Amino acid sequence: MNARTKTPPPDGMAPASDWPERNQQWLVAAIGRLRARLQSFAAQSGSDAVRDYVESGDAADFVPALLQCAETFRLSPFERELLLLVAGLELDEGLRSAVAALNGGASNRASFGLGFRALTAAHWDALSPDAPLRHWRMIEPETGAPLALAPLRMDERILHFIGGVPATDSRLSAIARVVQPHVRTPVAPEVAIAGEIARALSSDIQSRIVAVQSERGDTVALRDCAFAALAHIAQSGLWIAAQDLPADPGEMDTIALHVDREAALTGAVPVLCVDEASERLAVNFTARLRGALLWLGQPAPVLAALPHGPRIVRFTLPSPDAAHARGVLLARWNELSSNADGAEDVRVALGRAAMQFHLGPAATDDVVERLLASPPPERAAAAWPLAREAARGGLDALAQRIVTRLDFDDLVLPPAHLATLRDMARHLQHRERVYQDWGFGEKHARGQGMTALFAGESGTGKTLAAEAIANEVGLDLYRVDLATLVSKYIGETEKNLKRLFDAAESSGAVLLFDEADALFGKRSEVKDSHDRYANIEVAYLLQRVEAYRGLAILTTNMKSALDRAFLRRIRFVVNFPFPDAAAREQIWRRQFPPRAPLGDVDFKALARLSLPGGHIHSIALNAAFKAADGGSPIDQSVLMSAARAEFAKLERSMGDAATRGAG
Repeated sequence: MNARTKTPPPDGMAPASDWPERNQQWLVAAIGRLRARLQSFAAQSGSDAVRDYVESGDAADFVPALLQCAETFRLSPFERELLLLVAGLELDEGLRSAVAALNGGASNRASFGLGFRALTAAHWDALSPDAPLRHWRMIEPETGAPLALAPLRMDERILHFIGGVPATDSRLSAIARVVQPHVRTPVAPEVAIAGEIARALSSDIQSRIVAVQSERGDTVALRDCAFAALAHIAQSGLWIAAQDLPADPGEMDTIALHVDREAALTGAVPVLCVDEASERLAVNFTARLRGALLWLGQPAPVLAALPHGPRIVRFTLPSPDAAHARGVLLARWNELSSNADGAEDVRVALGRAAMQFHLGPAATDDVVERLLASPPPERAAAAWPLAREAARGGLDALAQRIVTRLDFDDLVLPPAHLATLRDMARHLQHRERVYQDWGFGEKHARGQGMTALFAGESGTGKTLAAEAIANEVGLDLYRVDLATLVSKYIGETEKNLKRLFDAAESSGAVLLFDEADALFGKRSEVKDSHDRYANIEVAYLLQRVEAYRGLAILTTNMKSALDRAFLRRIRFVVNFPFPDAAAREQIWRRQFPPRAPLGDVDFKALARLSLPGGHIHSIALNAAFKAADGGSPIDQSVLMSAARAEFAKLERSMGDAATRGAG
């Protein structure tokens, strides 16, 4: 803090080892000169010529803290000498005695009146609350006495600054803290935008707001970008979370003034972190600031209408593409791994993972640190699952993650249907190569989303097929609960959908919308405002699905209920047939694990029961519990008993179903 050029101290003192000691030597000498002046003034009744004792004796190339403070806040010679006087009274007993003598023994405290009598070039407007000493709360008169005679009290932060003592402003302790920018190994896009932000911050325009937002709302990326920009201009940051600001206008005025003052004293740039909930507080705070501000988050539209007319410079951090994500991840690995064993294999594995998982800075650090903590032989294999886990972000709070264990061999479907599912997996596996490396996405950025429609009766294997696809490509599968997305309040459904897709974007996870006709249904004829907003929700959803870089699977029992405009945007359509007897027999045989105690079972007879795979699974599982309870193997009688219970649940006749199945 307050580092200065090392120069010889004034008045022939022994050289000091660093700036704080030089500053202390200068301050002691200046207070001593002022003390001698006041003692002489008291003895001679003020007949001596008045000199500026603050500047007297300082080295030509040495700027102590008090003179820096005077220059920063444009203090007159009288104001800076008064500042020295009030500071000296806190530090020097002899100066207190000299002041007591000037006050006739009544008090050893300074006042404006004493300053007018004994200090350099006094002027009455220094008493004004708009004058620098009082406006910036450097010194304040105590209440209860006439203004000119009131004892002056020095702000503790200013006292420590003048003394060269590292300190923080106690009024900001719960609001702001000075942070030194720590810059991670940069990659080209980050270097470019950080440099632009740095140039905007170092502009000569005093009242300016530099607003930086992220397309993905990545707060860690915003933080790192802010640190990189501050490092460009070799300045620290005064970090403020908007949610911590006070709501009371008077308190807000005080905090804003102290932030401006701290920024002026230290050169730190105020960095305000803003979210949707704290936007109003952030705007009220910004309206009170005089200096520059780095605003992190979506800039509020009303900023441009603030009364002091600040210049607003806007920057947007783009969503990372595969090349950017790969560069960031590999740069971080190279920075921390220090050529660890097997590092080349790990770099290859990380490069592959980065093509799929677009990790933010925090997730990148998490992956690298966990890889370094794992045994070297296991690192390459662990790169993909660790990246997949880190890329989930907040998606677990918005949808249900399904642990996938099935593969395509577990599905009982016609060959053509299986071929379509495998095609979908291939599209996911090679998406980045085709669109990015081969350039197919350069002219058609919006049409790169993958959407599939799985239509068929309940239990025909739609969810199982989604599991097989996700498992084949090593991606997470999330079932979206429509009840948590659709809201009766206007605009809330779109906000929920935005949060869902934004969270899913970094991982490219497979999204499964069960019973999609509830949300993706036909847009209605506009008869009232509710119809109009319902259609807006559908239109917004179409836009987000089309732009989503992962796979969105819609399942429905009623394909005809879907909006035709939406059907045009679906790349894959799979109609899941009701299984015939041969397919049902295969499904029955696959229900029982090798360790299950299987007794005498007539699979052909079971296959005559007209049921889809979901109900077959329920029967097999219920039969297993019946057998476990009775201490018997899972045989035909137990299975038929479980089947009768299933048909009763469905309110169907088992005999009729068996007859239809046989036919």
